[in-house]
Amino acid sequence: MGELAFLHRFGARLNPHGHFHGVVVNGVFEADGAGGARSRTAQGLGSEGLAEIPTEVRVRLLRALARCELLEREDVQAMGAWEHGRSFSLDARVRVEADDRRGLEPLLRYCARPAFALERLREIAHGHRVYESVRPGLEGASA
Repeated sequence: MGELAFLHRFGARLNPHGHFHGVVVNGVFEADGAGGARSRTAQGLGSEGLAEIPTEVRVRLLRALARCELLEREDVQAMGAWEHGRSFSLDARVRVEADDRRGLEPLLRYCARPAFALERLREIAHGHRVYESVRPGLEGASA
């Protein structure tokens, strides 16, 4: 199995929002007998199995943070009970075939995009710039 992960530190409004975007291989690589490798698509992982992954990742991550003494056990228990603790999510709707380079490029560009999009920055007066959000903020403000 393989994955390419991208760490993002900000949200669309440049607010602190640490999260990962990942591109994961749907299967495994195995030797092909000629010194190379071939990929085999994973079988039997349906929507029910995919739905269990975020919960399992959350539980294991919190447990690892406690084991490494980066979080107190009481904090891990409290965080495990948080209503929004289900913010671990998995979006498996996008699928790109192994030989589809034209489909893979926009996905990787999306995952690797910088936090600060220059096309959203505009000058409103000499020396004054505003950064426009893609989504309205408080009271509908977009800047």
